[in-house]
Amino acid sequence: MDEKLILFVRVKNSARSQMAEAFFNHFNDDPRFKALSAGTEPAKEIDPLARKVMEEIGISLEDQYPKLYTEEMADNAYMVITIGCLDKCPYAPPEKTWDWGLDNPYGQLIEKYREVRDEIRGRVLKLIENLKVGKSREEIIGVKDMFAFG
Repeated sequence: MDEKLILFVRVKNSARSQMAEAFFNHFNDDPRFKALSAGTEPAKEIDPLARKVMEEIGISLEDQYPKLYTEEMADNAYMVITIGCLDKCPYAPPEKTWDWGLDNPYGQLIEKYREVRDEIRGRVLKLIENLKVGKSREEIIGVKDMFAFG
């Protein structure tokens, strides 16, 4: 069985995309899917506050590092989720790309990192739920109000 890659992309690949990768791989128990994150201009290291807020909830980013987003990664991915950087992605196949416009916590207080972390967790859990019940990539990406929490 071929593993389907869920690719989370951001410019620096130092916080939000790393959190999404960690959440997906932590909560997903379906061997058909695995997450990876990458950046169009990867940072040298993961944002220390991103590490801290993930450790607060028992998920480590220790084995993760910023990686360069490539056309090959996008081609091999089942789904490409850009996190507010669709305009800066040199290659984002429209049939499998979904943009999650999320606030950037960089330079803000730790509370903002926690808020963004919790939003990412909710989105990732909903994504995993939809994949588990067999929704297709097209069905998932096509749902416009999927994250209308309230």
